[in-house]
Amino acid sequence: MPPTPRPRLRPRLRSRLGRRPLSAAAMALAASAPLVPAAPSAAAEAPTAAPAATAAACPADGFCEDFESQTGTLPSGRWSAGAPNCSGSGSASVDSSVARSGGKSLRIDGGGGYCNHVFAGTTLDDVDTSAPFWARFHVRHTTALPAAHVTFAALRDSADNGRDLRMGGQNGALQWNRESDDATLPEQSPNGVSMSRPLPVGTWTCVEFRVDGSTGHLETWVDGTSVQGLAVDGTPTHDIDGQWLRRADWRPRLTDLRLGWESYGGETDTLWFDDVAVGGSRIGC
Repeated sequence: MPPTPRPRLRPRLRSRLGRRPLSAAAMALAASAPLVPAAPSAAAEAPTAAPAATAAACPADGFCEDFESQTGTLPSGRWSAGAPNCSGSGSASVDSSVARSGGKSLRIDGGGGYCNHVFAGTTLDDVDTSAPFWARFHVRHTTALPAAHVTFAALRDSADNGRDLRMGGQNGALQWNRESDDATLPEQSPNGVSMSRPLPVGTWTCVEFRVDGSTGHLETWVDGTSVQGLAVDGTPTHDIDGQWLRRADWRPRLTDLRLGWESYGGETDTLWFDDVAVGGSRIGC
């Protein structure tokens, strides 16, 4: 959602919505968002390296991770890899052949089906998540988001019985999902999905989000642009956060950040994460 305590990886509910993909017409509407993804690769081979990018400044009241200090092939330090409940073919590793900045990144080889999931996670002990906080990561993946529900980032919510706040995709577009009641943001109607956007393949994408635990508000940016369908502002908006706000008392207290892959059907993907940052103010791309 190591030498330092390993983040607790708690069980999560299988998504009901992941079994109800939209029609082809609805998928076409979602795909009409103003973003043209690159063609997915047939296999998870290391992509051709692009000119090195520069990470934004690290927040003083949080942490940054560019994976350059990793010395082995398995995540270490503040990061640990794990798979709750059951494990299979999914794997997390430090990759020295693909990076957005520097020479290393976190690579996730995500298998199809729940038990082939895997995450690399870290606690948020050094971030005040009772106040509004921001997170930013860059992600690159190889397969377009599928019709079925998948997750690539999860945060454990101690105020919601340890269930996860999950970011991933469904019906070809980005979405948030609340594990405890399976609410989605946006709603998975054709119009709701069209208010989100796909996650392009074969290129680095900057994903930012802000969570305010005191109000339950949530906002998301992709490559610096706010995404209308991935925001909760406290006022129910049809097709966006009306379903989400049925839980009027949702006030998250998030305790960890996990990056990886979990599919609730048979979808697979290979992803790279780099230049992760979490802090009390917006960090930027």
